[in-house]
Amino acid sequence: MDYLTTANVLLWVFLTVAIYFVFLSHWLVAVSLFPTYVERCQAQYGRPIVTTLVGLLFTVIPIALGLALTHIAPPALKWIGILITTVPIVAGLLGTAGLARRIGCGIPAPVDDSQPWRRVLRGGTALALTFLLPLLGQLILIPLVLASGVGASVLVGFSRKPKSAPPLQPPALP
Repeated sequence: MDYLTTANVLLWVFLTVAIYFVFLSHWLVAVSLFPTYVERCQAQYGRPIVTTLVGLLFTVIPIALGLALTHIAPPALKWIGILITTVPIVAGLLGTAGLARRIGCGIPAPVDDSQPWRRVLRGGTALALTFLLPLLGQLILIPLVLASGVGASVLVGFSRKPKSAPPLQPPALP
C-alpha cells in the first residue's frame, strides 16, 4: 500500500499551515484586546525556566483531571472535563502572546512605535516557524511553549497589578 499519496501530503501541509495561522491569529488578537496583560506576560519571560516550570505544574494537573473526567464522568459532567482541559490551553495562548512580543522586540523595525502589533507578528512568525520542525517542534516545543504561556498567565495573575494603566489611545490617522 502506498500511504504517501498526494492527498495525504497535501492534508498534512494544509493542516500544518492552518495550525501556524491559528497560533498567529490568537497572539495578534490577544495583543489587540489585552495589551497590558500581554506586556505583563512578556515581562514574566525574563525568567523563562521558572515560568515554564510553573506552567507545567498548572497545565499537566488540570489537563489530566479534565481528560479523566471526560472518560469516567456521566455525559452531563463531560462538559466540565472539557472546560477544565481547555482553560489551560486558552491561558497558554494568551500568555505566549507575551513570548511572541518579547521575540518581536528583539527584531526591531522603524514602524514599531506607530504599529506595535507588528512586534507580535514578527515574533510570532519566528516562534511559530520553530514549530514546523518535525517531531521536536510539534511534540515537544508546542506543549512546552503553551505550558510557559500558562506559567506567564499564572504569574501575572498572582503578581501585584500596576496601580493604574493609562487608557490605550489609537494612533492618529494621517
